[in-house]
Amino acid sequence: MEETRIPRRRTGWSYSGEAWTDAEGRATIVLPRFVRSHRAGFAYELTPIGVECSARVLEEIADERFTIATDRPHVKVGWRVTAFADSDDRERHI
Repeated sequence: MEETRIPRRRTGWSYSGEAWTDAEGRATIVLPRFVRSHRAGFAYELTPIGVECSARVLEEIADERFTIATDRPHVKVGWRVTAFADSDDRERHI
């Protein structure tokens, strides 16, 4: 069975930065407090910098933070989190 994804409109705000993973290939990114009030979800983008490896979201945003993991230790990762539009915002633009 093929999975079908419905595109979700993103809002006008996102946060980005860089983080180094630890000896286990993990890093926790802390976001601003207002992120807690956003309920519609987020899109995550991760890019390992300077090394060939994979990066993934290990734990999605909860309590203003999320955790990433790489398959190698001590990797610099560029990240971006973009908020999906909430239902009230979608209704205003239909």
